[in-house]
Amino acid sequence: GCVSVLVSFLALTIAGLKLIINAFDPTFVSSSPNPSGSGLASSFLSCSQPNLDGQLVSSPEERQSSSPSHPKSAAADKKAFIPPPFPGLRQSPRREAIWHVELEDEQPLPAIGEGGWDIILDARSPGEFREDHVPGSTSTPVLDNTERAEVGTTYKKDRFLARRIGAALISESIAKHLRSPVLSHLKPNAKILVICWRGGERSHSLATILARVGFRVGVLKGGYQGYRRRVVRQLSKLGRLKYVVICGPTGSGKTNFLKSLKERGAQVIDLEGVANHKGSILGDNLKTPQPTQKIFEGLMALEAGNIDPDKPVFIEDEGSRVGSLHLPSELWRAKKLAPRCNLSVPIDFRVKCIRDDYKYFEDSKNLQPLCDRLRGLHKRVGKKSVERYIKLAEEGSWDELVKDLLVTHYDSAYAKAVERSTPDDAKGNEGAIVHDVTLKSEDDYSRKALEVIERFQSHKFSIHVRPTSPPKIGKKKKKNKKGSEINNSGNSDESKKSR
Repeated sequence: GCVSVLVSFLALTIAGLKLIINAFDPTFVSSSPNPSGSGLASSFLSCSQPNLDGQLVSSPEERQSSSPSHPKSAAADKKAFIPPPFPGLRQSPRREAIWHVELEDEQPLPAIGEGGWDIILDARSPGEFREDHVPGSTSTPVLDNTERAEVGTTYKKDRFLARRIGAALISESIAKHLRSPVLSHLKPNAKILVICWRGGERSHSLATILARVGFRVGVLKGGYQGYRRRVVRQLSKLGRLKYVVICGPTGSGKTNFLKSLKERGAQVIDLEGVANHKGSILGDNLKTPQPTQKIFEGLMALEAGNIDPDKPVFIEDEGSRVGSLHLPSELWRAKKLAPRCNLSVPIDFRVKCIRDDYKYFEDSKNLQPLCDRLRGLHKRVGKKSVERYIKLAEEGSWDELVKDLLVTHYDSAYAKAVERSTPDDAKGNEGAIVHDVTLKSEDDYSRKALEVIERFQSHKFSIHVRPTSPPKIGKKKKKNKKGSEINNSGNSDESKKSR
């Protein structure tokens, strides 16, 4: 009995102290829940909790800046503060926790899978999502393209009306998403990351409901804009890697050789796999289109984040473009000066490799798409050659067609591409072939892959970092035939003096 009385007395004392602190310190914040067990890196997660003004505060610095007397936030507080409906009322504590995810350079990009998020939800409109999004994320728009335009137009005229319309539309959308298979299969302890354009209203609207349901929810700080800035910074790392370029004529099985290298523990970037294109006029995927340029760059940034810069990285010899997509300039410059491993393969084996890779074109239903692509070669090989290609395809003479394409088009095109991509100042091992591999059958890929890995483990790589260009000061004046300087208006200094 005495113990229970003592416990009750201590509880009342602590409650009284909290009331006194609340009365004198307007920035007092209730303790945040412990995120332990979430499986997320606490170094870049912070829990947002409300202060007495209803603002989200997640760190001592943010709590200081949220004080009405703080100079940085005085104007923001005056604009955002909503007074209570009646004097003397106090705001109830927020019941859900929303975790803010910051994309610092030392942290990995958001990803789904082991050690990452269970699902990434993109609250932006379908049009925004189509242009670019975090790889693996799911589109769960709280406003579609038309609704977003309607709310944005109204906001310029009447902000309160725009918020009311937006709240109604967002509530309807969130209700649909909660009933959809995307969210209905998630377990109560699922880790969900929500993204919108800036990490503002749209993502917090969805995150608030999901957190209230009981999910562990994070919001990407800075939204898609923050993600995109981080992608651009990550791509710069591609220029500082130790590349080994696997080269060889069309049909030499470069992609298969990269797979053998990866199976034996080597670091590999499959450019054609990321770009969803095989790098030739016949290389586009008949079922799924290529990603947009920005999505491709996001995928390349993920690849860069998984690479150990101290070990060699094997890539396939590609031009500056793979299909319609441009390679990151940092990678393209480094690749031109990287050591090369050349694959030498008999033409009969090359024909077999090409037929295996493009087996779907031998299906009768894909004959028309094949002929359409072959017609695209008429400027390079001439009309007669294209007609011969199409005739062989219609007859089903696949070996003869592939060999004809190799001899009359692909081999000469590859030789020209190699000549263009080799730098004029290549010296020693820079940009030169330093290892030749002869392949005669599929069994050779595995054995030769180990040989190549051992060869380049001891290779001395030269990392070429592009120097920063000095700022341009003024415009350089041109000279006419007489040697007189011409100014920006097109008049020479002599004629100006004569006038």
